[in-house]
Amino acid sequence: MLKVGTCLNHMYTLMEEIGSGGGGIIYKAYHENLKKYVVVKQIKDVAKDVLDSRAEADILKNLRNTYLPQVYDFLEIDGEIFTVIDFIEGESLDKALAREGRFNYREVLKWARQLAEALAYLHSQIPPVIHSDIKPANIMLTPKRNICLIDFNISMAFDKSVRTSAGISEGYSPPEQYHNYSMYCSIAGIDEETGEDTVRRTRYVPQDGARRGQEGQMEQSRQTDSYGGQRITRTLIGRGVDERSDVYSLGATLYHLLTGICPSSNFDEIEPLSKCRVQVSEGFTLIIEKMMELSPENRYKNGAEVLEALTNVYRLDSAYKDYRRKRRITIASLAIVYAAAGAMIAGGAGLMRRERENWYNTTVAQAESLIENGEYAEASSYIEAAIDRIPTRIDAYESEVLRLYESGDYEGCVSYGRNTVNSPEYYVQTENDEESLGNILYIMGNAYYELEEYDNALNCMNMAIEYNADNSAYYRDLGIVLAKTGNSAQAEEILAQAETLGLAQDSIYMIQGEIAYSENRAAEALELFQKALNVTESDSTRRRCISFCVRTYEMLGSDYLDEEIAFLEKWRGTLGASGTMQITESLAEAYARSGDYESSLELFMELQNQGYASYQIMENIAILYQQSDQLDYAEEVLLEMNEQYPDLYRTYKRLAFLEADKQQRKANSERDYTAMKEYYETALALYQEQGEYDAEMEQLANMMQELEAGNWFE
Repeated sequence: MLKVGTCLNHMYTLMEEIGSGGGGIIYKAYHENLKKYVVVKQIKDVAKDVLDSRAEADILKNLRNTYLPQVYDFLEIDGEIFTVIDFIEGESLDKALAREGRFNYREVLKWARQLAEALAYLHSQIPPVIHSDIKPANIMLTPKRNICLIDFNISMAFDKSVRTSAGISEGYSPPEQYHNYSMYCSIAGIDEETGEDTVRRTRYVPQDGARRGQEGQMEQSRQTDSYGGQRITRTLIGRGVDERSDVYSLGATLYHLLTGICPSSNFDEIEPLSKCRVQVSEGFTLIIEKMMELSPENRYKNGAEVLEALTNVYRLDSAYKDYRRKRRITIASLAIVYAAAGAMIAGGAGLMRRERENWYNTTVAQAESLIENGEYAEASSYIEAAIDRIPTRIDAYESEVLRLYESGDYEGCVSYGRNTVNSPEYYVQTENDEESLGNILYIMGNAYYELEEYDNALNCMNMAIEYNADNSAYYRDLGIVLAKTGNSAQAEEILAQAETLGLAQDSIYMIQGEIAYSENRAAEALELFQKALNVTESDSTRRRCISFCVRTYEMLGSDYLDEEIAFLEKWRGTLGASGTMQITESLAEAYARSGDYESSLELFMELQNQGYASYQIMENIAILYQQSDQLDYAEEVLLEMNEQYPDLYRTYKRLAFLEADKQQRKANSERDYTAMKEYYETALALYQEQGEYDAEMEQLANMMQELEAGNWFE
């Protein structure tokens, strides 16, 4: 172990030890040249012999991906090897899971695509880089709620012999990663001779009619059916890892994020995701279940196949497939009619080509009409048909980027758009083609903006203008991004350019509002955003304006609280299901801040009844019951949460506060703080394990000290 303060290679000053992983010690360090924090990791012994040349080390140093930390250096000091990589701000997903219980489907799908993109990149290297230890603890959640996959196994990049000696992460490692059957049985609690459980296990049992956040209960059980209906066999154990092993581990991680339950180390006890009654689309469920197939041959082959499946996840939904089947018949019939008509009228290739172009234009126009009406799955079938018919035309690709953006799938929009721009199958020959390419880049820029990746948004907007310098909307959104990033002067210049191109009044108000907001002129910003909202005829612009107004009310503070509530009430129900959910949650929080606990509670209950019962919403409901003096209801909710999230200290903390409140309402002679003490001690033990700071725990500790001093526990 190295001492804090040691400077490695006269460049990396060790600041503190922050953990261990993959058999090595991990330090936070300061890069004296780059003036930034990095992570220094001492590589485990098994990797030393394979890092025998700088060429091999450079394989990892040259890795560049948005969702992977950059490797800066490899050091050999006194026979020990160290890696130096990016220090990623945020927290690991295992800690976030402990705090939040589980995550909603849309956010997990976003992270799934990011992780699949990282794996696709690693697996595309020559030789492939196998991570070998994907789990929530090795995934960082950044402050912007994106992810970064950390701690990939260095040795897996160079030596295939190491792939049979990879470590085991219970619940996340696939069958082939275990060294032998005896090791698997020992970890899984199985009798090696009979294959039966040697211990009673806790497993997840879904209940009929359950909602998300209330899906089921935990019960003690003996042997259950295996995942996907296939029983684990000796032949699957100990085969060594490859790209498909990473696919399984990623699937198991996504399963945990969605259900809040780590898959069992006994593969035969894992409850299929389709039986867990969590709110997940049919397509995403099918993808995860394929990723978690016990036999590697039945999984996706690598990260690229997973990414492709996730990009087209909607195509696996039965409703979409049924629609596609019916639409395929219609399109085929139309094609036959057009072909027959063309042959009868002219019999020439020229007329047939014109007919094909007419059919293509009509199909793309129909797709755009469906997108405008919010019928995104239906639009996709038209787009797919158009691309299949004439893959060298750009129009349909533009429509697909728009469809993904309008449906709120910003990650999918960026991913598809990037592939479309970087690996085009279409030709850019005419001015119209250049305009379409500019539109693709412009839509990508807006998707990046929604993801709060403002540098990428600026790049896309600027490139869009290069292809279509006369589109005022491009300048509007470029101005908004510039103002958002603090470049108010440049935003003013862009606004002036846009006005000369006939920029609409709603767009002018939006840029002016964003400039005012960036300069802390919140009241003026709010007025401008509301002007834009009142004059616009675009649903897309309306959604953005409402989002800007909510953000500005938060800056203005409590003096504008009544106005904020009235505003949210007015626009609630105008943005579709997803937008309504977000406005409802904001409105519930605003009512709580105003002291109207009854209205706040009613709205949070509405969200819960609609299936949006996250841990945070349930906790808010319990707190509101307590603040409304409905202590029995508060206790009922907290005990229900405790059954669903038994390892979260926050629930025990809330129960301790609730007990204190209950006893305070009694005469001194009737008070009994025994239950409060038990809840506190359980909360404290879990809190100390998680290693995070919580001011309420300090407050609770002070209350306990006062009770001890008052001899209430004698």
